[in-house]
Amino acid sequence: MYYCNNCENKFEKPKRTFETHGLSSPPFEVFYLCPFCDSTNFKEVETKYCRCCGARIKNSVTGYCSTECKKTGEKLRLAEYKKTKQLAESPLIMLIREVDNYNKSHKTKYSYGQYVALIKPRIKVKK
Repeated sequence: MYYCNNCENKFEKPKRTFETHGLSSPPFEVFYLCPFCDSTNFKEVETKYCRCCGARIKNSVTGYCSTECKKTGEKLRLAEYKKTKQLAESPLIMLIREVDNYNKSHKTKYSYGQYVALIKPRIKVKK
């Protein structure tokens, strides 16, 4: 999104023009102009979108377009947090971390299968 300081209009894309300087072949000089007043006095404005539905929003501290989107977004974020926490606490992931720690401390390169077959039977499993 662009904002023209001259005519105060907002536009998506500037108009593109070429100045040939009397040459018949490139390279030509490229100018970008406001499509409303042909001014070069414009700047790019940061466009913000709703974090939930993706709608364009003007000014928002929260990042959401409405309270409904905010509630939905927070629900989704909480569900994602619970899922990530549950995954991090899964027995398989914990065992993979155990293999990585064992390999680092003993300077080995056991795979998961090798570790379970060779090392894990010697370790007493807590029930």
